[in-house]
Amino acid sequence: MGKRFKLGSITAIFAAVLAFGAAPATAAPAPATLELSRWLTSNPNSGMASISLHRDINLMGASYNWQVYTCQEGWSCIDPGRDIDLKPGWYSWDCTLTPLDGFYYESCSLQTSGFPKAVFNKAIQLVNSGNYRIGSGLQVQ
Repeated sequence: MGKRFKLGSITAIFAAVLAFGAAPATAAPAPATLELSRWLTSNPNSGMASISLHRDINLMGASYNWQVYTCQEGWSCIDPGRDIDLKPGWYSWDCTLTPLDGFYYESCSLQTSGFPKAVFNKAIQLVNSGNYRIGSGLQVQ
């Protein structure tokens, strides 16, 4: 009977530790992304089709770092982005990569009802043709 009591006590303590265990570490929310991969030529022209991305996303009110990128597969995208303060709510998140003569124009926007649209544009010239990740990211500051 003594062994059963010890085993039962150990089991009860283990269950209590699992139920009331140490508080989890607080982690920053993972970045939200709007992204796809496509093969892109380093010599685009204005007759080529644009690439469009769309996502509806519910964001908490916070200050975010907003990045817009076109990054070759296998490479890290390094873009300092820009900071933007967003109110809580549902947003329409859109990006378009438009081929022009010799370069691409990437435009991303965030819009929620009742607020002006936020837009982030950039011109991109690719050194090499290949597979690229095209997109945008939001990281809570």
